[in-house]
Amino acid sequence: MPNARSTGRRVSAWWVLLLLPLFAGGGWALGQLSGTDVPPAPLIEPPRVQSAGDPRVKEIRARKARYEAGLAATRSGAAPAPAGPAADPPAELSSWTSMGSAMDESRRTGKPILLDFSADWCGPCRDMKRSVFDDWKLGEAVRRAVIPVAVVDRVREEGRNTPEVESLQSRYGVRAFPTLVVFHPGTGRTQSTRGYGGADYTVQWIESAARSVR
Repeated sequence: MPNARSTGRRVSAWWVLLLLPLFAGGGWALGQLSGTDVPPAPLIEPPRVQSAGDPRVKEIRARKARYEAGLAATRSGAAPAPAGPAADPPAELSSWTSMGSAMDESRRTGKPILLDFSADWCGPCRDMKRSVFDDWKLGEAVRRAVIPVAVVDRVREEGRNTPEVESLQSRYGVRAFPTLVVFHPGTGRTQSTRGYGGADYTVQWIESAARSVR
């Protein structure tokens, strides 16, 4: 009759034989987890070498330069320069003046000249003066676009006009009031309109005419 110690060794050996397949299966599972079932890392495409003349390279360098300039300005306490091309400075405001002075200013600044042909007895002329030329905002827009000159007809009040007024009315064929003439001494181009069509329309017409005669 076998003793208890030999029986215990045989029982332990049987347990080892029974558990051996389980250990083998666990090892295979671990191998699968660490092997081909794990998806491979995605391939990373190497960066392409770009020449210095490539527009993308120039844009990146320009952005970097603007960033560094802004950073330096911030550290020094100065305001950074605006990005992009600098805006054109606003046009100079011109005062109502005489024909001779307007010609001199036009040669200096390149601005067109506005001739406002009117008469004191003309109701639409008074409306245009009050609503456009004497208005702070609209009047400034006119003086920014052109050099304004008032040409006032005095035939009804005085029986005749000055030679300068007669010459201008004849040159531009003025037959009614108000008549607006925009011209550029440098290009010789001229635009004209007759009557008063309202404040906004008048300012838009003057600005458009000033651009077209340049």
